[in-house]
Amino acid sequence: MLFSSIWWFGFVVAIGLMIGLYADVAFIRDNAGGLFLLVGIQHMIVLVVLGFFAIREKADNFEVGNRVSTMGYLHTLIGTSVALILTAKYGPEVIEHVENIIAPIGSSLITSIIGWAFGKEMEREKYRLRASTEEETNNALEFLAQKVTNSALLIEKSSNLWAETITKSTHQIHNTSQQLEIELKETAKRSEEMNALLSESFDNIYKKMEQNLEGISTVMERDLKNTSEYSQKIIKDSLALLEEQFKQIEQSSQLMKNQFERSSTDADKVFRNSIDTFDNGLNKMGDIAKEWDKHLKTMKRFSTHSDSAIDQLTHTSQKVIDEISTIAQTLPKAGEMLTNLDDFIANIKRKDKPSS
Repeated sequence: MLFSSIWWFGFVVAIGLMIGLYADVAFIRDNAGGLFLLVGIQHMIVLVVLGFFAIREKADNFEVGNRVSTMGYLHTLIGTSVALILTAKYGPEVIEHVENIIAPIGSSLITSIIGWAFGKEMEREKYRLRASTEEETNNALEFLAQKVTNSALLIEKSSNLWAETITKSTHQIHNTSQQLEIELKETAKRSEEMNALLSESFDNIYKKMEQNLEGISTVMERDLKNTSEYSQKIIKDSLALLEEQFKQIEQSSQLMKNQFERSSTDADKVFRNSIDTFDNGLNKMGDIAKEWDKHLKTMKRFSTHSDSAIDQLTHTSQKVIDEISTIAQTLPKAGEMLTNLDDFIANIKRKDKPSS
């Protein structure tokens, strides 16, 4: 850009003149005031003209105005430096050459005034670049395209993150499903083993109960048979004896009747014979009572045998309950079966106690 080139060119020339003055170049020392005034003012005028053209060529008016103001201030600093250098050069003769010393400062102030005045003018709003409708549309489209691009990048990033999250979740679900399937298979296997063990235990229980019940039934049938045969024998003998006694009583009664009919004189004899006959009958009845007492004692012994059989059944059932309790530790539902079995045994005891 031409504006930037001229800006740097004038700055370099001014610095070069200042260095030449410091090196005590006679031409520069003798004409310091005019040289720095000429260089500074010409440099600032050229920058102002090129600055306005730069603004029209779509340059930033704030940047151009700021650079013009800055260069005017730099020329002021350069002029002040020149005055100080000349003061050092003249030494005791400062008063005689005071005109040459003050001239660079005055010229530098003129450049600063030009720079600040036109620089701030360039920064005004009316010199700001006015874009055309087409340019505004292009700028808007470019801005919109940039926003769309940023949104697309953000969506792509979010999609990648979402896809990664879904992949991880799917993998985790797959692993969890496999682990659950393995646990279900192991649980099913253990359940089958438990069912097999339970079935086997129940079979053993049923077999033992069947064997014990068969044994108890055999004992009870044998006792009942023996007791029944013995009781029937006693009853038959008692009935026969009782029938015989009744026949004797009947004969005695008939004999008493005949005696009363024969003679009243024989009444005393008949009465005594009747008493003897009744005594014999009573004795026979006593014997019958004794036989019935034996029969009752036998029935009582039978009841004792029945109680023993019930006790044996209870003992055997308790063994069965203990075995079922062992199974119930691994299967909670076996407790209900134990309760039902206890109720069954209690019912058996309640039914057998009244009969005994």
